[in-house]
Amino acid sequence: MTFHPKEWLNGFRRNPKYPLFVKGDIDGFIVLFTNNLATLLAIILSAKTILGNDTIYGRMVPGMSLGMLWGNFYYVYMARKIAYREQRGDVCVMPYGISTMGAFAFIYAIVLPTYNQCLLTRNKAHCEELAYYVALASNFAVGIILLLLCIVGEFIRRNTPRVALLSSLSGLGFAYLAMNECLPVIANPIVSFIPFFIIMVGYFGEVSFGPIPVVVVALVTGTALGWATSLNDVAQVRDAYELMKGYKLIFPIREMFKHMDEIMPYLSTTIPTAIANAIVTIQCVESARQAGDFYPTQEAMFADGIGTLISSFFGSFLSMTTYIGHPAMKKMGAKQGYSLQSIRSLFLLVC
Repeated sequence: MTFHPKEWLNGFRRNPKYPLFVKGDIDGFIVLFTNNLATLLAIILSAKTILGNDTIYGRMVPGMSLGMLWGNFYYVYMARKIAYREQRGDVCVMPYGISTMGAFAFIYAIVLPTYNQCLLTRNKAHCEELAYYVALASNFAVGIILLLLCIVGEFIRRNTPRVALLSSLSGLGFAYLAMNECLPVIANPIVSFIPFFIIMVGYFGEVSFGPIPVVVVALVTGTALGWATSLNDVAQVRDAYELMKGYKLIFPIREMFKHMDEIMPYLSTTIPTAIANAIVTIQCVESARQAGDFYPTQEAMFADGIGTLISSFFGSFLSMTTYIGHPAMKKMGAKQGYSLQSIRSLFLLVC
């Protein structure tokens, strides 16, 4: 177990067998970065129907970036401990990011009902603040529940049949990661089919593009086709540029605790969200174990819980969790560099 105190320093020790960056990290970085970015954009579009730009870009996004910073660094630290203890050079960091299910559950089952109920008696500005702080307090509760559940996480993993853990995980991956991405491909075939073909022949047909990673070839091709066919709109880029400005980090812990008594009606959303995040983490740990990397279940759940608390302390109601896809990242050849690159790029982008 890498959570043992005797192994705490191993993540900082030099390990010549475990390089900081390899070619496969480029593929892993682009996949993880675009995954988190696409999730974040979808959340922003949903939240903009209720919350203003200052709340989204000045509070929610910077707070989320700090939670992301913690989680990705900590999972790299965990991977380095495993690599040092086992003297291996093929350990792949577990991908980490925003809990997509939790984010949409909070927007539509906490933020929206609180906002609409408040509008019956108060003005729009007050209701926006109220909805935001109730969601923030609920996210803090999710983090606390995750930390409590990590006590029994390893017991659940050991006593749950592997097929029960991995079959539901594969179902989630098929429904949300495969089918959900197929719809945009089918909707814009002239742009999407060629990059899709490149991905298929590159990863499944093992066709090489020389020193250039497969995902880079697909990304450049898709971007070029998007602009060539006018699918991309210059006006949208201009509108997005106008929102770019510096935002100061906030620490709204006092206001968050003032609204703790108002989260009671939403515990039916908060508790299942925390449990769902915990179960996904346990599933991902088991999936990584099947790929050859055994991350301690309790430590992984601890990292997710702390990341969620950090996110809430600095103004975000988005919970954090490990992502499905560790075996795929490992098959790409990714190790630790992809996670470090994702931290830097996403943190600089949103802050």
